[in-house]
Amino acid sequence: TRIYDRTLIAVFKENRKVLREMVQQSNDLFYRSRERKYKVMPLLLRLQDNEIDSGHYYVQVVDYMNEITKSLLHVTRPCFDHIDNNHEGTVSYTHLTLPTSDLVDLMKINDEVETIFTRINVMLRNNDFADIDLILELRDELFESIADAIKRQLKRIKNKQSSTKASLLYLTILNETKTMVLQARNLVK
Repeated sequence: TRIYDRTLIAVFKENRKVLREMVQQSNDLFYRSRERKYKVMPLLLRLQDNEIDSGHYYVQVVDYMNEITKSLLHVTRPCFDHIDNNHEGTVSYTHLTLPTSDLVDLMKINDEVETIFTRINVMLRNNDFADIDLILELRDELFESIADAIKRQLKRIKNKQSSTKASLLYLTILNETKTMVLQARNLVK
């Protein structure tokens, strides 16, 4: 959640240094998750017959965590690349940055994502999953916000109010956010 939040804020502020740091941190998370995924087989081989169900859930959890970290990486890298590429040389980059309307939408979505992940973290920390239906409601609200944001972006593209690169970055962030939240919900379930 912190990496996602700091990445979006760094894009808004066009802060390459923070974005580079967030790429590194998301990369580290992804590789730790991937490493865990590859260590599943030896663990499964040690399971007793009566532990097969637990092994199945463990495989799913590891896979969901891997997908979450992969989506996070698919947010941080393009954000860094976008800001880094747009600041090279003497070419003006102002027409390539995200318009205010995109930033407003992303801040709203960022707040919704933070609410969801905060609740998920509390549930996992307390081992109390009574609020899982609330997570579903929050997820559905977020998905509606993302769908609305995509529609607004398509209108901006049609009206030539957003550059191709900025639009692609924006749509990538939205789609990967959706995947991240979907996989997090699967993880909790």
